[in-house]
Amino acid sequence: MDTTRRALLSSSVAGAASVAGCSTILGSPDPDEPPESGVAEMPDPDDHIAGANGEWSSFGCNAANTREVGDGDAPVDGVSERWRVSVAQTAYRAPVVAGGRVFLLDPAELRVLDATDGTTLWTAPEVDAVPLVREGVAYVTTGDAVRALDAETGDRLWEHRPDTSGRVTQPATYAGDALVCGAGERVLSLDPASGDVQWHRDVFGQVLDHAAFFEGYWSVVATEAGMVYLFDDEGVGGWRWQLPAPHTAPPSAGTDSIYVPCRDGRTYALFGEQNDGNDVQWEADTGWAERGLAVVDDLVLAAGGNRLHAVDAASGDRHWEAEIGDWRHTAPAFGRDTVFVGGDRLRAFDPTPGDSPDGGPALRFEREFAGRVGPGPVIDDGTLYVVAEVESDEYALLALE
Repeated sequence: MDTTRRALLSSSVAGAASVAGCSTILGSPDPDEPPESGVAEMPDPDDHIAGANGEWSSFGCNAANTREVGDGDAPVDGVSERWRVSVAQTAYRAPVVAGGRVFLLDPAELRVLDATDGTTLWTAPEVDAVPLVREGVAYVTTGDAVRALDAETGDRLWEHRPDTSGRVTQPATYAGDALVCGAGERVLSLDPASGDVQWHRDVFGQVLDHAAFFEGYWSVVATEAGMVYLFDDEGVGGWRWQLPAPHTAPPSAGTDSIYVPCRDGRTYALFGEQNDGNDVQWEADTGWAERGLAVVDDLVLAAGGNRLHAVDAASGDRHWEAEIGDWRHTAPAFGRDTVFVGGDRLRAFDPTPGDSPDGGPALRFEREFAGRVGPGPVIDDGTLYVVAEVESDEYALLALE
């Protein structure tokens, strides 16, 4: 999003509170012309504030869990099916895609597919969360251990089994110098090369999947007790918050604030420029957004309560909402000035038609299947990956381009 659009986003905040109705397909504005596909230079995860590497290599795409791709490539004019692979109805986790491979969590195993044609490359048993993939290694959790697997072959490189009770969570990283994960009520930092513990800190409540990184420095950890903690790269605590309800999904980090969706149907913004770091900056009704938030420049996007919600990242004022159908296993993904979301079908929206979010959203395209769409979508190398009901009670992972 260019500087002009970002300025217009900021200038529209004052009128945002009055735009609380639901935008529908009928009578919606025309979408803006999308930018050309691609970027001049791919992001470097060692110095990019979101720790992005241009791939959808973890739960939230990048280290900040913003669900925005870094390569500026996405299908914005409609999609055709390249391949499909049958999956179980209970495959409720969106895949990650990196290095030309799709990492899909089926109920019984991790399936690794060739992104070109969907053929199975290898499988791994016991995995209970989608992996973090970086520099040819897939870091997975089995619920009681963290394993490093060769991303090409699935061979085990190392395993760390913590000596604490409670579930071991999916690891996260910024720039690849440490893996941050939970083990019950303990936060661990592991050496990516060996799995050795670099530091650990005790917290209150079972740590949730999947930590976010804020400002390229702080790891943000949420627990099932409604606590949110910030730790620096040596494990020293910076801030903590007690929210009024447990979290439905891992936190996401924007430029100035941290955003957390909770089971009371509200999303909370923490920290912020006008905040001393100890209070909630704002809260907004976004429904039960359990598959994660998208944070894009000045917008927080959440799929909850049958709708896709767009709220102002600085104030929490609502810009728009759009009906997407009653299916909670979807979350927005963003690329090429377009937000993609499932529900009763796959939809692609321009969130800021006319360079203002208050006019949004504008439909770019939609694609119907036999039934619900989600988990996903996720985006990698210009391809959308989503699970959909393709026939009655038959589900498939689809590669759409």
